Amino acid sequence: MAPGERPVALLREALAVEVLLDGTWHPAELLGWRHDAPDSARLRVRLDRDGGPRVLWVPPALVRLPVPGAVPAPRRSAPALPAPHRAAHPPVRRSAPAAPSDAPVAPPAAGASAGGTSAAELRLQVELLKLQAWVREERRRVVVVLDGGRDAGQAGIAAALVEHLDPRWARVVTGAADRAALLPSPCGILVADRCWCGPAPVAVDELVARERALLDGGVQLVKLWCSVRRPDADPVAEAALVGATSTPGAPWTVLAADDEPRARLAALRHVLAALDYRGRSDDALGRPDPLVVAAVPPLAVRA
Repeated sequence: MAPGERPVALLREALAVEVLLDGTWHPAELLGWRHDAPDSARLRVRLDRDGGPRVLWVPPALVRLPVPGAVPAPRRSAPALPAPHRAAHPPVRRSAPAAPSDAPVAPPAAGASAGGTSAAELRLQVELLKLQAWVREERRRVVVVLDGGRDAGQAGIAAALVEHLDPRWARVVTGAADRAALLPSPCGILVADRCWCGPAPVAVDELVARERALLDGGVQLVKLWCSVRRPDADPVAEAALVGATSTPGAPWTVLAADDEPRARLAALRHVLAALDYRGRSDDALGRPDPLVVAAVPPLAVRA
């Protein structure tokens, strides 16, 4: 990333929020966010201040997002903004402006979500920004494992997890990855997309030993097994592998992935709930969907 450039995401429609200024929560609109060098994110908000509308960049901790059932803050009519881009593709790069403005912005990059993002997913995306800030500040290492059946939506979940994260500190590993590629960098988040247990059959003891070594090294593991009901699925083999490799330090959670949008939201919620990061909003996370996620009882620790 060149000096002075930041990945910027803008929302198609402003989202009603509240901003904490001078000890008071003020009605505002969330317009988007950017990553400031080297390790922090800021949200772009618009609110009435000093007698007129102003656009500010503020830390996520000073923004309160709406929760289901809450009365939204007052909103003004505003022009539609482009849909958020996907950081899984080359992010939109913009030079840092001298001052915030409401100048017209370029159309969304190729691969952007043409239909926008739901309010529920936006809340989770902002929580992911908080998670990454905490990982960087605390010098943590996080691995999110997405494994399971073929075409069970792992790629979509992986893309959603890193969609608006700073790509310097978050990456997705896919396919027949070399085991060394599955080691997270310090201060980083790694998402393993269907490469943790295979593609070739893996020995259970080898997998458990590898996970134990990562845990002993301070890595935090979150493991999701994505399952779909298809004729070519082998539920007996899946259950055997999942049951044999679910340990107290690295348990599996099974995700019913037949309804892809619902499964994606459930996956984001589960990852965020599994990590006790600073500033986590449990109201924004909501409750787990019992029809989609199910914990796998861990086996006793092997000698």
